[in-house]
Amino acid sequence: MAKTIMAVGAHTGDAQLTCGLLLAKHAMAGNHIITVDLTAGERGTPPSMSVSEFRKMNVSSAQEFASMLGGESIVLDTPDGELADTPAAELQLARLMREKKVDAVLYHWKNSMHKDHIQASKITENAIFFASLASFELDGLPPAPIRQMMYAENWEDAEGFVPYCYFDVTEAFPLWKEAVKKLYLTEHSKDFKYLRYYEALSVMRGALIKTDHATAFGIAEYAKRVKMDI
Repeated sequence: MAKTIMAVGAHTGDAQLTCGLLLAKHAMAGNHIITVDLTAGERGTPPSMSVSEFRKMNVSSAQEFASMLGGESIVLDTPDGELADTPAAELQLARLMREKKVDAVLYHWKNSMHKDHIQASKITENAIFFASLASFELDGLPPAPIRQMMYAENWEDAEGFVPYCYFDVTEAFPLWKEAVKKLYLTEHSKDFKYLRYYEALSVMRGALIKTDHATAFGIAEYAKRVKMDI
C-alpha cells in the first residue's frame, strides 16, 4: 500500500532542499509526497521584484518541484517573517495531515538561527499531536496514521542536531537535482550556495554508509530505542 510523506518547511525551499532527496526516493517507489510551505519566503525578494511578484514566483516554483516528483505542493498564506506557533496555525496543519492521511512527517529541527524555523518546528510538532490523537475532534476527520516523524538536516538548524537515520538516495539524486533547480534559491542566491551545499552534504553522508549519495535525519530521543538480542 502506498504511503503519504509530508515535508513541512518554514519557507518555500526549506523542505525541498532538506527533505527533497528522500521525497524523490519515495516518489520513485510509488508513494505520494506532499510539501507544505508555511510561508512563501517572499521577504527574501531580489531588488528586481516586488514582494508580491516574488511570492507568486516562489509558489509556482514549489508547484513545479512537486510536479516533477508526481506530488503535491501546498503553500500557506502566513506572511514571511511572521510565523508564530498559535493554536490556529497548529490546527490548520493538523487538518491537512488528517485530510491527506499522512503516514510520515519530515520537518525542522527545534534549534535554529532563523526564528521562522523555530516556530515551524513547534507548529509541526503540535500539529502531529492533534492530527494523531483519536479522541481529538477535528471537523469530523479521522486521525492521521502518522507512524514516523523525523527532523531534516538544515544548515540553519545545526545547533544540537544529530543525524540518526541514513537513507541511500543515490538513484533519486538526479531527479531531485533537476527538480530543485526550479527554486530561486538554488539558481540565483548569492549569499549561500544552496545546491552546492546540499549536493556535497549528500556525498558526505553517502560516504558514511558506503554509497554515492545519502540523506540523514534526526529523531526524538524517546524514539531511539531498538529492541535487540545478542
